[in-house]
Amino acid sequence: MSKKSFFKPFFFFLLVLYFAGPPINTFAETTAPPVLEEEAVSFYSDRFIFRGKDIDDLIMVVFVFERGREESRYFGQFFGAVFEKNHWSLLEGNDRYPYRPEALALIQPSYYANAKGTRTSGFVLGYDGGDFTIKMSSGAVEAFYTPSDGETIKNDIGISEAVVTLHGKDYWGDLIHESLIWNKFNSLTRHRHLYKSYQGFYLKSDSGMQIHFHQNKADREAFFKETQLTETLQSEGGAILLNKKIIYTFDPPIMISELDKKTPPFSVYKVPSRWHVETTSDIGELLLWTRGETAMNWLVGGYHLMAIEGLAKNGEKEERVWGFAEYFP
Repeated sequence: MSKKSFFKPFFFFLLVLYFAGPPINTFAETTAPPVLEEEAVSFYSDRFIFRGKDIDDLIMVVFVFERGREESRYFGQFFGAVFEKNHWSLLEGNDRYPYRPEALALIQPSYYANAKGTRTSGFVLGYDGGDFTIKMSSGAVEAFYTPSDGETIKNDIGISEAVVTLHGKDYWGDLIHESLIWNKFNSLTRHRHLYKSYQGFYLKSDSGMQIHFHQNKADREAFFKETQLTETLQSEGGAILLNKKIIYTFDPPIMISELDKKTPPFSVYKVPSRWHVETTSDIGELLLWTRGETAMNWLVGGYHLMAIEGLAKNGEKEERVWGFAEYFP
């Protein structure tokens, strides 16, 4: 992996003993009872992306709760970011913390963030640290797309209507919940062949289309050789959902053209900032560009979060699209 986490937060602070905490029934659970045997599971991740419905006053919030086992030690890791007023802010507390070993399937609170609920009941997420006090609440989460469903990897995406309270004001939109369970692999540890030129998009259109697609150019065979595993994440794929029905599937190869790239400060790699994405004549094409981004940069790598704006064009018909994207060099 490019850095120490599936989502690459990299500033880790001194770990302290963690004895106190809320009762176990206040923890959020993963998508469903794990199909994989608990003793064999090394890594869980639950990512929550709130995407506001007002494109002109766009609010987005990203929470990631990861947890893994390294030999006999258990760790959680939180990452959070907020996009408001065309600006990204990384939340405080983006670091590892000691984890109670009762069950990795449970999202135990980090220093500043917590999650309660299930996909069936809906989620309630909270954060209180630094300049931000945040609450997110969703309805029941409905399955949308399953990137990976193998013997050792379970990765799926669901969507629900949600509301976020930020600076005392309520914003309505969608909550995307992406769950990853990985057997015999701990993604808290760095693996340099997991990603290469990875880009993933989580978008919505004026007509209500939910659009997700991703592309990863990593060397799968090099990853298998490095880790001695037989499965890894899906290289590319995605879907478009409208009125709770899949109307298009992004089958490989996804035709993504990078129209413009920028070099981040103090880096030797480039990051795309404008795209053209082809689909079929029934769906049309996507023209996308960044509206604001932030990053954790290294000389030869990093993790980039982007607010995306654009157009879905089908002949003379156009509609606006907006949402979240991420990029790993």
